[in-house]
Amino acid sequence: MNKHVYVVILAGGVGTRFWPLSREAQPKQFLKIIGSRSLLQQTLWRIKSKVYPQNTFIVTNAAYRQKIEQQTVPFKIPPANILLEPEGKNTAPAIAWAATYIDKMSSDAIMAVLPSDHLIFNEPRFLKVFDEAIQLANQDYLVTLGIIPTRPETGYGYLKLQPIRENGKTIYRVQRFTEKPTLKKAKQFLQEKRYLWNSGMFFWKTKTILDEFKKYLPVVYKLFKHQCNSQYARSIWSKLPSISIDYGILEKSQKVVTVSVKNIGWSDLGSWEALAESLDKNRQGNIFKGNNVSLDCQNIFVVGQKRLIATIGLKDIIIVDTSDALLVCPLKQSQKVKETVSVLKKTKRDKYL
Repeated sequence: MNKHVYVVILAGGVGTRFWPLSREAQPKQFLKIIGSRSLLQQTLWRIKSKVYPQNTFIVTNAAYRQKIEQQTVPFKIPPANILLEPEGKNTAPAIAWAATYIDKMSSDAIMAVLPSDHLIFNEPRFLKVFDEAIQLANQDYLVTLGIIPTRPETGYGYLKLQPIRENGKTIYRVQRFTEKPTLKKAKQFLQEKRYLWNSGMFFWKTKTILDEFKKYLPVVYKLFKHQCNSQYARSIWSKLPSISIDYGILEKSQKVVTVSVKNIGWSDLGSWEALAESLDKNRQGNIFKGNNVSLDCQNIFVVGQKRLIATIGLKDIIIVDTSDALLVCPLKQSQKVKETVSVLKKTKRDKYL
């Protein structure tokens, strides 16, 4: 392991697209969706051979402190490495805080930024990509992992590549970011083969990313420049803008490159449909979790708990049953689950949130 490598895991999301299984008090990163470990624990397990526990940081909402502490016990992460946000401000402030904190610990630090709620089935392949990204980051690049598309997906952001030659090697600079394109555009991107899915996994030197904050988000940079302890962060948090690292830094910087990734079995689990794409299906294309009986169904995804769920003659449907809420929707419209949560908030039906 390299003592200069640090990992920052972003674990503050509320997981609205996985309602009704995911709730504000129990978002998807804490759920055991596949296997015996939660998604957060899987993320920590995946990188344990690459980074020391004392070099592992988690940025999360203060409301999740107890859950984080409980789930990270086996990984021996120091309590001081859990950075608690008073409220969600998107990814840029979280990354700026962690980068400043780590930079004060080690002026030679390279940090990987990983989401806490992604699936990666091929861990050996991922770890090879991890090393490749660290090497590029050590050359003062801002590195993002780009996933080779397998379908015209409208729920992901895309990276347009521009090959450049440096020191006898081809490096792929990110020429443009495109957020969640139309289906027509997504099909075009797939055909052109110059676009990758933006995985949301990043690698860079702390000094490099902080220089870019100074240039493109000076307000954030100045607020963290001299102090970064938790008490100070709480005192200035309301002054920070709510902005993603993509919009705030990466879409403007000239230092962004990508590592093209395939065959790691990746999913950002951005919807129930995305999860369905990642799971094994029976001969009829169905996925059943829980107590189920099915007749003449094709391409359905059923998640149950205690109650028996019987399905007859259904096609391309998602059913998710919990003790107090039931979701039924077409597979291709599962992105709209987030809109359902918004309606519940507007109508003050808080008990379902």
